Amino acid sequence: MTDQTTPEWVNEQLFHGLLMQYIENFNAIVSFDAKSATGQGENYLTIVLRVQITMQLKDDSTEEVSYILKIPLVGAEDSDDHAFHDMFITELDMYDRLIPELESQYKSTSISPKFKPLHLKFPEMPVKCDYILLEDLKQKGYKNAERTQGLEQFEVEAVLKKLAQWHAASAKRVVDVGEYEKGIRESYFTAEHQKMLEEFNINFSVPFLECMKQYDLDPSQMVLISNYTSLLTDLNIEFGRNDPVELSVLNHGDFWCNNFMFKYNALGEVEDVCLVDFQLPKYGTPAQDLFCLLITSPKFAIKLQKFDHFIEYYHQQLVEHLAMLSYNQSAPSLAQLHLHLKRYSLWAFICAQRMLPIVLLPPGLDSNIANVMGNSEEATAFKRNMFLQPAYVQQIKQILPWLIERGYIR
Repeated sequence: MTDQTTPEWVNEQLFHGLLMQYIENFNAIVSFDAKSATGQGENYLTIVLRVQITMQLKDDSTEEVSYILKIPLVGAEDSDDHAFHDMFITELDMYDRLIPELESQYKSTSISPKFKPLHLKFPEMPVKCDYILLEDLKQKGYKNAERTQGLEQFEVEAVLKKLAQWHAASAKRVVDVGEYEKGIRESYFTAEHQKMLEEFNINFSVPFLECMKQYDLDPSQMVLISNYTSLLTDLNIEFGRNDPVELSVLNHGDFWCNNFMFKYNALGEVEDVCLVDFQLPKYGTPAQDLFCLLITSPKFAIKLQKFDHFIEYYHQQLVEHLAMLSYNQSAPSLAQLHLHLKRYSLWAFICAQRMLPIVLLPPGLDSNIANVMGNSEEATAFKRNMFLQPAYVQQIKQILPWLIERGYIR
């Protein structure tokens, strides 16, 4: 894969035209610096650059400005690049069209939630390359949580409130605008993707089942989990089917703590949450985003203990915002939502088996998409090490019995 280096076309001349368009009293660029905005193990599918510029204004004063530039991570030798590039185009469409549609759902209400950073366009793009240019949220005081430490309860609740606002708007958008496109309704959960799903399931489950012997499970639990992993491909395809009777929403699809940022006030309270990285949207069960968030991102001390509280809090916020938007269909009851989670509990296991170890993994040079997705000796060894890292073992030893007890693995 291509290294995360800055392409030659990302230069002062390109940004000069941008600043001329967006900064009213811009005069000249004094200094220009573009470098990777993410560390090892923090981003797998795109080049993400932070572009920092010192500007001279027309009154001879100077001002700092910063942007985030995302570029597809594409190398000609890689067979999977087309799929990754399709994901990039999906994210671009989310920024250009779909997220503004969701934000506009609240135009007649008393609130105006924002779901994304400000999205910009170069006035001229001399190089033929897809890109996503965003304001740098860090410059506005937003920051990511420390993924290996996890979120406090008040932070989880702030994220759940924003998620409920997003989900409510996405349901109302279907009423106002119509169904989402087939690619967003189905994503990769289809029979056409069966071979890919099967390979991915095998690549993860073989080393996982080897390492599971270290998780202090009862023999019956180990048999149940082993049998469950043999069903994952069929369960993935079933997971992708939408029930027209149940509430469906537009899931972010990759909803863990690296993909939203917090802004805190002087008292340390969450003032706002902004979402980022929209490469895997999927219209369907809200269980997808809920399990992704709640299995991967809260501090372990509250992850299982407060799970039901978090679901109740999300449900309260969802019902409130559906009513605010005058949604013309019945919101699910809390009991119905819990039944819904049980029906679509595949995603709880997927997040525990595949996402949680990545969340807890310390940064390293071997944290790359080839090792995460692949089945080479190096990739398999990487996944074994990931499944046996102490922080993950500590959590998964309790999470797997909890999933079985709740009927989420059956």
